[in-house]
Amino acid sequence: MTELELGTLRLNPSGTSKTGAGHPWILSHEIQEPLGLEKSGTAVVARAATGELLGTGFYRDGVRIVWRRFRSDMGGFDAQHIAISLLEAVKRRATQPARRLVWAEADGFPGLVLDQYGEYLVAQVTTEGMEKSWKAVESEIIKVLQPKGIWIRRDAAGRKLEGLENLPGEAWGDIPHEPIRVEIAGLTVPVDLRGGQKTGTYLDQQENYKVIAQHSQGRKVLDLFCHNGGFALRAAKAGALAVTGVDSSESSLALARTASEENNLKIRWAQEDVSRFLRTNPKREYDLVVLDPPGMVKSRNSHDAGWRAMAELHRQAIRVLASGGLLATFSCSHRVGGEELLGMAKTMAIEEGRRIKPHTILRQAADHPVPPAFPESQYLSGFLLEIL
Repeated sequence: MTELELGTLRLNPSGTSKTGAGHPWILSHEIQEPLGLEKSGTAVVARAATGELLGTGFYRDGVRIVWRRFRSDMGGFDAQHIAISLLEAVKRRATQPARRLVWAEADGFPGLVLDQYGEYLVAQVTTEGMEKSWKAVESEIIKVLQPKGIWIRRDAAGRKLEGLENLPGEAWGDIPHEPIRVEIAGLTVPVDLRGGQKTGTYLDQQENYKVIAQHSQGRKVLDLFCHNGGFALRAAKAGALAVTGVDSSESSLALARTASEENNLKIRWAQEDVSRFLRTNPKREYDLVVLDPPGMVKSRNSHDAGWRAMAELHRQAIRVLASGGLLATFSCSHRVGGEELLGMAKTMAIEEGRRIKPHTILRQAADHPVPPAFPESQYLSGFLLEIL
């Protein structure tokens, strides 16, 4: 397609956009003028005020992020481009039964997350541009990957930022109503493709499951906000002395119980509010605590309240850890990155009369890549800390 056909978005001469350095977004205050509703959801060329080509991306009228790049040259989001980009994304991933195949802008697919669970795929669509291009994308996914079925979800929180409503999921091909079994981080576990969190379960912790398992043998392990039992299950398999998993969701714990039974693992599952559970436990009861809460600092407006809630959770987790015990702590919000998370843990340890010794940095799995020019694609930060 020509630039005349695509249309052109131009940056302000006095702007400070990061797009020229490789960032895939243009914000509404960085452009000379909007292109209007007729271009919303379509591919447009972006140029710096000097005329430098910044690439081609999806334009969205009337929102904060008005442009999301899918290619650095000029061209459309057509079948050939989709197929090539999809193949390149898959080649960058290690071959394993459960994995992320496409990670939105990090792979040149703004507004698309695509995860694989054995023979099945789950897609999450979050932008107007991807909505309008979905049938073309779906067609190439089927050709290239030949799945048994695809479950298409339109229920992520990010859709609200695009002004899109949440919609019921829909299936291409065969998607079971009952949980399927798939190997994740060395264990075959049930995954609810249609109703599970994210795209069925959390794949970003696969590598961290293995790290924590290596330190679990002979320890009393507590997995907080355990969801489907990710850390608890691997800790039990690795030879933990005792394992407890805590979560408030009955449906999540039902899958965790099934996984432990099918793998012959002895785990105590507690359906309870995590803070309440911690308050009723003796001090220094556990040797290893995993603290992996849901996003608690989701916006600037909720920052202070979310920060205080996270800090209190750290205080309570440190209280129940034995001297020399390990705390695996995570933040799944880019608003609380690694430096902030570590500082929070240090502060709470000091207030409890304890000290921390950093052990291991924990990150989202490698199939959730973080391009250097796009730090927003890193949302999971974590540490394994020794509590003295």
